[in-house]
Amino acid sequence: MAALASRLGHGSLPGLAALKGSAKLLAVTPYNNKVSKANIYSKTSGMLEERVKPWNYEKWGFNHFMALWDGTTKRFNDNSKLICIEGPPALDKTKLAEELADELDMKYIPGVSMEDFYINAYGFDIRELDHLYKYPRNVSFDEKKFAQNPTGQEGGCDRMVLSLFYLRFRKYVEALSHIFNTGQGVVMEKSVYSDYVFVDAAYKMGWIDRTTRILINKMKVQMLAPMLRPHLVIYLDAPVDVVQSKIRARAATTHPWEKNSPVFENTAYLDMLYEDKYKSYIKAASINSRVLMYDWSEGGDTEVVVEDIERLNLDYFDKYDPLCKDWRLHKEENYTRKRLEVSSAQWNIRNSVLDYYDCHKVDKTPDESIEFQMQAFKVPGNRFAWGQNVEMGESIALRLGSFFGNSNTEADMKSPYYHLDASFIDNDVFEEWRKMSKEKKASGQEKWWQF
Repeated sequence: MAALASRLGHGSLPGLAALKGSAKLLAVTPYNNKVSKANIYSKTSGMLEERVKPWNYEKWGFNHFMALWDGTTKRFNDNSKLICIEGPPALDKTKLAEELADELDMKYIPGVSMEDFYINAYGFDIRELDHLYKYPRNVSFDEKKFAQNPTGQEGGCDRMVLSLFYLRFRKYVEALSHIFNTGQGVVMEKSVYSDYVFVDAAYKMGWIDRTTRILINKMKVQMLAPMLRPHLVIYLDAPVDVVQSKIRARAATTHPWEKNSPVFENTAYLDMLYEDKYKSYIKAASINSRVLMYDWSEGGDTEVVVEDIERLNLDYFDKYDPLCKDWRLHKEENYTRKRLEVSSAQWNIRNSVLDYYDCHKVDKTPDESIEFQMQAFKVPGNRFAWGQNVEMGESIALRLGSFFGNSNTEADMKSPYYHLDASFIDNDVFEEWRKMSKEKKASGQEKWWQF
């Protein structure tokens, strides 16, 4: 593979160096020697700091009252960092992310897919109700359908990219909440900041409508404003022909829906996505985050990546330096305020509301909305908040987080990603459902909830 410097031009990425021999590191942003280094340390180094006992934010949440006695920065150490793994599919990003998280004593957060959107916390999949819908726009559309027909289902791709943006945003907030409440760093696959490259590429290909792109761009500007960008972005690179070869290989085993896909066999699309738009994102990301880029055509050694990470300075204190500036909040009260923001799932969800009503490909008609809600509430576990579903063997008990008026507790994080609104459901109809489902379950029917 040609060196990245020759493909992008020398100096197109900060700190781009021509490496010789067997080195596979393609790009690293430059060191700043104005301050002493503050590194990430691995287990092997023997320099890991012991963390203060984490705040159980999943049980208790976090609010202004709790902030009076529980400080934030006391839990931070050198490894209280956010690392995002980016790159084309089929390059074993998951394997690298899991191994990095283990070696750096960080939490691993997997990438998102439409599986996360459609399957609730109890393991029940709303896609199993597709056959009950009269309106095609209510029928599910996921990566498998996209791989076979990206323009299908009356704007299915529009609704999918919007859902994926929302999923990645929620996962990113979860990552920030974990860092601020526990002090433990996070390694996650992809981030909400890189999501726009897929939206732009899909628009260029004619797979999504212009109004959908406008909506997501408006949401991105509004929702990402309070967020903190990653400390480190690791990009696993490979030529498009190598990526296609690896996709074909996994299509023969674990991903049969990708076989002869008009998406992944479209070299022009993949070239635009990963050689143009994604590289442009990496260049822009290097202004505010450290960037490591590797040729991962033949895989790589996690130990080498760890060694490169340990050599990086990830803490800057020059007030005019944009690198990692999001994380320089200076005062305890500022860190606490940011912790309150990222610890409130509902606050961040409300921040997604904006005045734009022209996105006809994703907005449902009243009849479509009613039909969806009528079916969505049939899914076991959707009728009540997580932890309070008597039908699922749970008891109706007081949740401490709810008592204090918190959000982003475990119940909030385990709520379905698709919108549920009980005002659509008539109480008499609801009780009839309960009776019917109980009878079907008692009779031993496997699909007792599909009626």
